[in-house]
Amino acid sequence: MEKRKFFKKVIGWIIYIGILAGLVIGTPKGMAYFLDTPYPMASITSGSMWPVLKRGDMVFVKGVKTKEDIDVGDIVVYKNVHYGFTIHRVINISNDKVITKGDANNTQDAPINAGEIIGKAVTFKNKPIRIPYLGIVSILLIKK
Repeated sequence: MEKRKFFKKVIGWIIYIGILAGLVIGTPKGMAYFLDTPYPMASITSGSMWPVLKRGDMVFVKGVKTKEDIDVGDIVVYKNVHYGFTIHRVINISNDKVITKGDANNTQDAPINAGEIIGKAVTFKNKPIRIPYLGIVSILLIKK
């Protein structure tokens, strides 16, 4: 009888760990498919987008394919050669160049090519969908 209880508990734990692993691995993969980008989530690592996005927020990112998918006022994500990913607001689009700026910054960023933009923040009622504090986990993992 004791062996049976033990095996039931072990099987229960194996199922639990399998479901947890499926969620941890499957959720980002499913979101990447649904949001059409290899980077469906991003952590806010600075205060440059304050007060709209705060350090430690996690935002969802929807992929963009062409310049026509981007509008002035969108919060976009692009690869910055010096700092990894940058999440800032589009303030100007001309030809194939896009100029961004952090809401809390005094100066605009250097122009980037529209093709460098990975995606833009998913919004609801013109506000980015964010999960406060969830981005702190990745900030701590990346911190050197």
